[in-house]
Amino acid sequence: MKSCRKIVADLEQKIVTLNSGSISVFEEVETGMYFCRKTINKLRKRFLSFELLSPDQESCFFKTIKPIPAGYMIYFISLADFELNRPQTSNRKVKKYILEKIASYQEYFVEHRTFYKYLERRRTDRDSEYFLRSNGRVKFHLDAVHYCIDQNFSTSHDYITAKIFAHKLLISRLRKELFKLKNTSQLNTFLTTTSHLQWTSNKVDLIELIYALHAVKSINNGQVEIKDIASIVQEVFNIELGDYYRTFIEIRSRKINPTKFLDNLKQSLTNRILQADE
Repeated sequence: MKSCRKIVADLEQKIVTLNSGSISVFEEVETGMYFCRKTINKLRKRFLSFELLSPDQESCFFKTIKPIPAGYMIYFISLADFELNRPQTSNRKVKKYILEKIASYQEYFVEHRTFYKYLERRRTDRDSEYFLRSNGRVKFHLDAVHYCIDQNFSTSHDYITAKIFAHKLLISRLRKELFKLKNTSQLNTFLTTTSHLQWTSNKVDLIELIYALHAVKSINNGQVEIKDIASIVQEVFNIELGDYYRTFIEIRSRKINPTKFLDNLKQSLTNRILQADE
């Protein structure tokens, strides 16, 4: 089992490094899912190569090893879903959305309360029932489908364990989002009462500028997300940007002059400098 634990430890280190970067959420999700897929494939190959496994070794694998990469995979997929459906409107609606998501993740613990308590209390007396492939005791719930499809590399409860692990990660992350939102709301309240500036160019230009500021890492040394910059900019210039992620995709798809606004900025500033020198 040491080799399997090493494979999982390598994944966890990669995820720590991933979280410390200045990439967007969707880049984080894409890279994280890639790491998870590779790890699960390695684990599968390694585990199925073992010729003799004791019941304790097998239950240990499906209880404490496999659920980690599987849980991270669920986490990244859920994170992408969260971001795709995040309201692009007021902070009040975003807060409501986050609280509803947290409640839905917590509901899973209630749905599987008996097993959840079993894990939380670190019990082992029913491990042979939950984490051996040969137990054959499948409950009638959707999370058992993995065991039904792939009985060589699944048990009746390893996926549930992974999902509980994932939901804990998601709840922790969303609570941090709420904290950031609270601080941003306080700043936005101040800006709203003091800023009379109005963005008079089009929204696409401003979104292009936001992504440029993020790309050059000129704010917090790059340790900031697009949505944080966008939230402040919207309040400063009294504008609703809408779905700026989708707009950026449209900017990327420009065949001619993709940085049109930035090029215009550079040319306008150059002209101003030349005029000042005359």
